[in-house]
Amino acid sequence: MLRRLFTLIFVLELGIFIAVSLLNIHDQELLNAFKSEQQSITSQGLFSMIISIFPHNLMVATIEFIPVIGQIFFIISSVDTALIIAIEGSSLHTSGFFVFLSLAILPHTWLELPSYAVATSTSIYLLYLLKRRGSVLRSNITKVLFMYLFVVLELAVAGVFESTEIYFSRIYPAPDNVLYPLLLWIGAVPALYGLYRLYRKIDKNEYPRKEQLPEGVQEFQGQ
Repeated sequence: MLRRLFTLIFVLELGIFIAVSLLNIHDQELLNAFKSEQQSITSQGLFSMIISIFPHNLMVATIEFIPVIGQIFFIISSVDTALIIAIEGSSLHTSGFFVFLSLAILPHTWLELPSYAVATSTSIYLLYLLKRRGSVLRSNITKVLFMYLFVVLELAVAGVFESTEIYFSRIYPAPDNVLYPLLLWIGAVPALYGLYRLYRKIDKNEYPRKEQLPEGVQEFQGQ
């Protein structure tokens, strides 16, 4: 169930980014505020950038873990971020979709965006558990905790990659300022695979084991 929820939420997230980034929006004031905030982060050293990026992203994901509130916040946050991309595209006299594509070729995007989908899908799953209560809640509530810890780990890894990408693009001249961030995929691929395996391991036990079920239910499952 949880994996299916994640897939649905992640597809929705990508759909929001693509659809909103295609809009032709002009808002110089909002763009200036974003650029100023971005500059205050990207001008820092590598370690300082990680410390700045990771806590902010974790705060967003933590809110998204809250049932109902998290799902609403996920939509608002995704739309707001996509709007910034659309506005940035308009300021460059191009479609925000191409700005989104320029981010999509970088490793941190495929670490960060899925983490928000994990948080939001888990908040929906938690809502389901709270409604079921009883043995289903007791047997699966630890999975919610492990999913939160998983998101903490994933966002920490994403923060390292994003900060390194920014650092490389700043210290190297063209075309190395593009090449070196892309070379980070060499480390990102095994990181993504390891996180995927960890996610599946956390998710694999969704219901009580057969021996934990009442005798009548065991007999029914055996038919």
